[in-house]
Amino acid sequence: MPSCSRNLMFTLCFCTTGCALLTPSELLVSLNSSDSKLTRTQRQSFEEALPVRKVVRLETSIVSAPASDQRMRQLAWEELDESGLMDPQDRRRLNASGIRVGVSGTTIPWALGSLIRGENVIAASDRDQAKLDGRSAPGTTTASAFGTSIAIAERSEAVLELPALENPLVIPPEQIASLESGAMLSDAHCVFKVSVAEYGHGWVLLRFLPQIYHGNRMPRLSVVDSSDQLPVRQKIEPLYDQQFELKLHTGETVVIGHFECPDWTVGRMMFQSELISARTERLVALRLAEIEEVTGQRSLDISYRKY
Repeated sequence: MPSCSRNLMFTLCFCTTGCALLTPSELLVSLNSSDSKLTRTQRQSFEEALPVRKVVRLETSIVSAPASDQRMRQLAWEELDESGLMDPQDRRRLNASGIRVGVSGTTIPWALGSLIRGENVIAASDRDQAKLDGRSAPGTTTASAFGTSIAIAERSEAVLELPALENPLVIPPEQIASLESGAMLSDAHCVFKVSVAEYGHGWVLLRFLPQIYHGNRMPRLSVVDSSDQLPVRQKIEPLYDQQFELKLHTGETVVIGHFECPDWTVGRMMFQSELISARTERLVALRLAEIEEVTGQRSLDISYRKY
């Protein structure tokens, strides 16, 4: 075969297969050896540009105790900051909805720590009265707590589920915008969708969106990244009126609980339940454990258009 024919066939094969014939390192050598070499800045960008994503790690606790436990209503909140973490208007809006939010420093107050550890205590008034009456100490106030660690990667979100409070869950009319006529929801439970709105050095801006999951679990259409998906999940009622944001530093703990109101509120629905013998209450604590950067590996599918 003439030399010119062989050169022509080689050129056609290379143009057809493109970069698939070369590994990324071989391609870099080829680009550098060509007439239009990479500049020093472009070469450094090519070698050092690796995918890096931030990951926020939270330690969560869900505490349950009788509503008469002073730690739930009073002691746990006395050393929490409720005024400096958000705009006063937002705080009043949440309080009107029966939701109370506070932040503790890196050292958790005793009452809150006692609840997170699930410790049982005797009310001081009951103990003193028992001494005066010559009786033995009364039974302890029972508290329970459970939790887990969650990781929220950049551009993603996490869901923190609360135990079901009532079954079915009764929603009065004109209390929730999407259920204006009221409803009786079966297999219902409340959740917080947690996402990160902004990152900083040692701090994050967390966004909390309360939601109600209810109904049968079945494939339901959702749109993610411009593509249709059919995950198996329940119906979702987002409570946008109760959405809020707050800034949290590493080591701090945000506490979300019930703000006492005479009427029915979203906070009562989420954090309070009526039992035959007593009323129980819940609160949620989330501690910002760390903010880390996860570095990935350079993929073989590299776009060289910027060069």
